[in-house]
Amino acid sequence: MARTDVDRADVLIIGAGLAGLTAARALVAAGFDVRILEAQNRVGGRTFTAHLGGGTFVDHGGQWVSPGQHRVASLAEQLGVSLFPSWDSGLTVSWKQGQRSTYAGMFPPGHADAEAQVRAGARALVDLAQTLPEGRPWDAPDAAAFDAQTLQQWLATRLSSPLAEATLLRSLQGVFGGGPGDFSLLSALAIVRSGAHEITRLVATEEIGPERRFVGGAQQLCERMASELGDRLVLDAFVTTLDWTATEVSAITLQHRFRARRAVVTLAPTLAGRIRYRPSLPAARDHLTQRTPMGWVIKVHCLYPRRFWAEDGLSGKVSSDAGAMRATADNSPPGGTPGILVGFIEGEAARTLSAASRDDRRRAVLADLGRYFGPEATRPEAYLEHSWGDDAFARGAYGGFWMTGLWTAYGHALTTPIGPLHWAGTETSPEWNGKLEGAIASGVRVAEAVLAELRGAPALTARERSQSSR
Repeated sequence: MARTDVDRADVLIIGAGLAGLTAARALVAAGFDVRILEAQNRVGGRTFTAHLGGGTFVDHGGQWVSPGQHRVASLAEQLGVSLFPSWDSGLTVSWKQGQRSTYAGMFPPGHADAEAQVRAGARALVDLAQTLPEGRPWDAPDAAAFDAQTLQQWLATRLSSPLAEATLLRSLQGVFGGGPGDFSLLSALAIVRSGAHEITRLVATEEIGPERRFVGGAQQLCERMASELGDRLVLDAFVTTLDWTATEVSAITLQHRFRARRAVVTLAPTLAGRIRYRPSLPAARDHLTQRTPMGWVIKVHCLYPRRFWAEDGLSGKVSSDAGAMRATADNSPPGGTPGILVGFIEGEAARTLSAASRDDRRRAVLADLGRYFGPEATRPEAYLEHSWGDDAFARGAYGGFWMTGLWTAYGHALTTPIGPLHWAGTETSPEWNGKLEGAIASGVRVAEAVLAELRGAPALTARERSQSSR
């Protein structure tokens, strides 16, 4: 479609990830004209699948479906994408204070007290989380007190075991990929309230089911939705400016201008803040985007001829207190061949190693894998990595990082529409915040909000859509 003039629609959606494409499908199904503007030359946002031939794939971005994540499972079924259980049977490798051991369950033998403390701490967090109104943590009775202290401070006063403290901290901070600072107890409770499966497993009285993955990778959810939406999707459309009035918004990209009655911005808050708004947004919204930095993850995949760790009775999982890569998992395809280990360089390690050469990172990763799994792990057939902090269209992973004072001061500005502007994305979701499920839920929510507004006025006529101006 030639786009030399102004392209008119009912709704503009900025970003073709799960949130934006979910919203677009709902709006199109309701009979409204939509344009999805994506800055990259691909769809998927923070899902990103690499296909290596012969049915082998790796997910550089979000990939897991947890028990209870019904929206993403339903979407996959609608789109004809199959799910399979993650490979996780076997023992976990522990690397603590320079010593290697293997174990089943939560901790190696001899740490019954730490396990009891973890479960008690998790139960306390779940109980506190229930005092938060869904989607409005700043309105909780003790919101100010919760937001003034860090999760680390809260754990330190209640747990005597450093191992238990580190385990609970990891279960909640992991969704952020190791942010640049300590995040508040209130933000941790909001994550628990939204459905953090790690905590759910710790308090469950029975088995809640395995993690699942997508046959062929997670990005195909977005690719198949994009195929349905056809030429409503515009790639390489980097939105630099949003001009808005009370009733209309114009998006200016590097090549074209688009105009609509409403716009939905699905970018992570810190990236949404980099768009130029005319007139400027209210200070609360701008301050929010300044104070939600992204976490940082370098996701690494190593490919081997076979799952040799499984032959040794290992699951592929690691819990480590040292090294560049302190957590791993078995990311092999459904058939089990090739064997693939995925690992995560997170937080401070990611910020440090991103400045190193790829060869230096590879050496550091393989040295860690050798300690965890033996010499065979140091000889992969392929080494793949993606640094989300260096990704120009993400600037980090997995989501915006909520530090002390942020929720109570600016949380109300996270989803509140401003004129014709609406906000979506996994950071905005009170359900499964930071997860694929949260992104989809946010797309559903924002579509309902936009529809409620648009149904108060007639949709654009065919003639109006065909009109354009310089």
